[in-house]
Amino acid sequence: MDTPVIKLSLSEEETVYVPSEDSFLLIDALEADLELFRTVKSRLCLEIGSGSGVVITALAAALKKYCSSYFLATDINPHACMVTKKTSINNAVDIDVIQMDLVFSIRNKGVFDIIVFNPPYVVTESVEVYDKRLISKTWAGGIKGREVMEKIFAHIPILLSDVGIFYLVVIEENEPDYIMRIFRNFGMKGEIVADRKIRGEHLKVLRFVKLKQREPKNCEETIVKNG
Repeated sequence: MDTPVIKLSLSEEETVYVPSEDSFLLIDALEADLELFRTVKSRLCLEIGSGSGVVITALAAALKKYCSSYFLATDINPHACMVTKKTSINNAVDIDVIQMDLVFSIRNKGVFDIIVFNPPYVVTESVEVYDKRLISKTWAGGIKGREVMEKIFAHIPILLSDVGIFYLVVIEENEPDYIMRIFRNFGMKGEIVADRKIRGEHLKVLRFVKLKQREPKNCEETIVKNG
């Protein structure tokens, strides 16, 4: 997978997360599964909290060689939404971008074949999660760094198709084994598929699948309702 061209202005860098090692590790994990995506013909793909759009754009550019897929990116930050759209256009891929809080405006069930999330995972005080500065929302994860990511855990098995795969970036302080136990209770199996140590952080990418997978469904319907 080629790394997309990203062009952020100085003002955009003040509010939008600049791609870093966690972004590139997630792209590497997705690249390792490209043959799997080709085999199951992954049609509906979602990135939660897309930031600059580097990850979903890289995925879209790679998958367009294999199948006709639909790509959706969400972010609570309006500036990130605009940058994600710009990134997709600059790299000649088509991505729909919706401003929303995580996944809470998505109503359809069992439709996404791929969901990726590089959440704010840094361990902070809870109050920092609610800081009004948009840039703080890209990294402040609250207690154990899990306060934001845990909000969506119960939604993932509902949103995923029967052959769906969920990718989550975490650090060691988030307690990956604990997270995988949570998903086990949701009927999903998790494993560490990539890791990298950088500047005092131990980054990991967790991959989750449903314990009982069936043949993928064809789904071309509209998947987002506002409100």
